[in-house]
Amino acid sequence: MMRPIAWLLAALTLAVASAGLASGQHDPGILVPMDRDTLRAELSASEGRVVLVNLWATWCTPCLREIPDLLALKTELPASDFRLLAISMDDAYSEGWVTEFKVKHFPTLVSFINAELDTDTLVSVIDPVWNETLPTSYIFNRDGEVVKKVQGKKPTEFFREQLVAAGL
Repeated sequence: MMRPIAWLLAALTLAVASAGLASGQHDPGILVPMDRDTLRAELSASEGRVVLVNLWATWCTPCLREIPDLLALKTELPASDFRLLAISMDDAYSEGWVTEFKVKHFPTLVSFINAELDTDTLVSVIDPVWNETLPTSYIFNRDGEVVKKVQGKKPTEFFREQLVAAGL
C-alpha cells in the first residue's frame, strides 16, 4: 500500500506532466504515474493512430528483451500514424528506482508507471480478463478498438505485421 506522500508526489508529477501526455511528448527521463482515468484519456487522445500498449516490468526478462524491438518500431514509424504507450507494471512505490533503471537501460523509452493499488484496476480498462502475464501488448486500430492481444516476447517483424494488419 502506498503512503499518502507517495500518492501526493504521484499526483503532482501527473499534474505537471499532463500537458504533453496525450501527444507522447513528455520527458523520457520522467516516469509518469498512470491510473485508469489517465489510461482512458491517453487512448482517447490517440484515436486516429495505431497504438501499441505495452505492459512491462523491470523484473521481467522477456519484457527487457522486447523493449529495444518496440523502440526500433517507434523510431521507424511516423508519430502521426503510430504511438507506443509503454506502462511499467512495477509497484509505483518504487517509481524512483524504476525511473533510474529505465533511464540507464532504455533512455529514450517514454513510459508510464501503474499508479493503481493493483494491476488489474489499470489493465481492466483494456482487458477485464487479463491474466497478469508480462509482457503483454494490446494493439489498437485507428478507431480505438483493440484488435490484437499479444502475450510473451515477440520479434519486431511480428509486431510490424500486426501493426500493418491494424491499419498502419
